[in-house]
Amino acid sequence: MSDAVQLVWSRRPAKAVARLGGRKLLISSARELLRAAAREDLMLVALAAPAPAAIAGFARAARDASAPLLLVRPSGAADEKGPEEARDDTAFVDAAFAAAGDLPFRGPLVLLKEPPRVASTAPDSERVQREIEAGFTGVSLAAADTQQDARNAALAAGWVYQMELGLEIVPLGGARAAAELARQLRSRGATPSAVRITGLEDEVEGLRAELGEIALTTATESVLETPRRGLRQLVASGPFLRALRKAAPAEVWGELQTWADEKGATLEQSAARHQRLLRDLPGEAQDRLEALCCFEALELYRKAGAAGTSARLIAAIAALHQAEE
Repeated sequence: MSDAVQLVWSRRPAKAVARLGGRKLLISSARELLRAAAREDLMLVALAAPAPAAIAGFARAARDASAPLLLVRPSGAADEKGPEEARDDTAFVDAAFAAAGDLPFRGPLVLLKEPPRVASTAPDSERVQREIEAGFTGVSLAAADTQQDARNAALAAGWVYQMELGLEIVPLGGARAAAELARQLRSRGATPSAVRITGLEDEVEGLRAELGEIALTTATESVLETPRRGLRQLVASGPFLRALRKAAPAEVWGELQTWADEKGATLEQSAARHQRLLRDLPGEAQDRLEALCCFEALELYRKAGAAGTSARLIAAIAALHQAEE
């Protein structure tokens, strides 16, 4: 094991390591991987993966491309207080560790959790703690509108910041609302690691100047067709959805679409809510979904310039740690 890998290995997030079950995976904090990407002027690709077959396909693509593996679980529950979301979180983490461990995958591995699509009855601090205990190394908060919401968010953010994990602010009402929450959290000593924007807004440059070391991320794949303007991470649901559309039986796709329409949710959120349905797809559909996800991810890695970056990012993380010691 090289000195750089050994140093990064020694700084793996403790909660996630406890869930590895002895697997030798380079599980990484989303915060430190974003800092390394900024140092190397790279864009990370995070892939929404609400099904085990998608996780397996994306893991294979990351291995073949020598790219870091960032897997995202969209929030599927309307009520975060219920136990079903927690069970599905655990199933996602277990599937990710199993897929990466079986390959084996040797690059940086990050597990991200999206925020609820609607206001939750459970405080953000409870939800975030539960997600970190499950093994996620990057979590999210939705932009708040009131001072009370900001104070509540600060409680959750403070815990994440102390553990040196990733915290992304995701806008519900525009990038400005997300940036304002990020500024409020920074003033409370709990600086988030990222703020998500559309990536196509005229105010990108202004937000970069205002937010300083906080990374800008996007979920808009079309940004790859234009200069990146400092965007550090693409959170992409397209590879999974395109693969699922081709692999899943028509009735399964229809069920996901119907639920999304009824709940005002996205298709990837519907897939996360129906994780068990996707796990029970016929074997032929599972194999096709895995293969198509691998192909889609490889293409996205190529477009984003993420292929062949694992070694550079590991070295950058190690250098950042050495500079702090």
